[in-house]
Amino acid sequence: MSATPEGSLVPQQGWWGRNWKWVVPVGCLGLLASCGCLGFALVGLGVSSLSGNLGAYTEAVAIATNDAQVRKALGPPIKANGLPKQTSVNSINGVTHARLSIPLDGSQADGMLQVDAQKEGDGDWHYNVLTVEVEDGTRIDLRDDAPSERDALPQGDDSGEPPPPTEEPPGRDGHKPEPGKDSDIEL
Repeated sequence: MSATPEGSLVPQQGWWGRNWKWVVPVGCLGLLASCGCLGFALVGLGVSSLSGNLGAYTEAVAIATNDAQVRKALGPPIKANGLPKQTSVNSINGVTHARLSIPLDGSQADGMLQVDAQKEGDGDWHYNVLTVEVEDGTRIDLRDDAPSERDALPQGDDSGEPPPPTEEPPGRDGHKPEPGKDSDIEL
């Protein structure tokens, strides 16, 4: 306590009362700086994990942009639109497994490149899934061992015509309906 010239005692302010004017701004700036450092650390961690699958990313995008079916569906030029939307990279005992969803932009349409790949050590990437999903629902499989449209035809039929109609199964009463005649339907 201190005495005034009139002789009355005035209580002296505490530490907070004397220092709050500089503690509050410094505390707020310190909190913002801590959040910024945490953000930079998380971005750095994300970039370092992305570097593990960068080979799969660049190789898959190159395969997709050079494929004739993808160029026809999306329209050239095709570009990867930024970083993958979903990324999962695991390395266990020298085997790296990467799963990516990479947005692709073309002049006619957009698509999503789905990648599920793995490699052992310094070997090549082996793709379990390498497809482009066009926004209209079309899926284009880009793997080397993927079945082509020609492989989907029945054996011995290269004409491209639909197969002949199959015989109708017998009805509930065991009789086959005669061609050209309507059968009764009970509701």
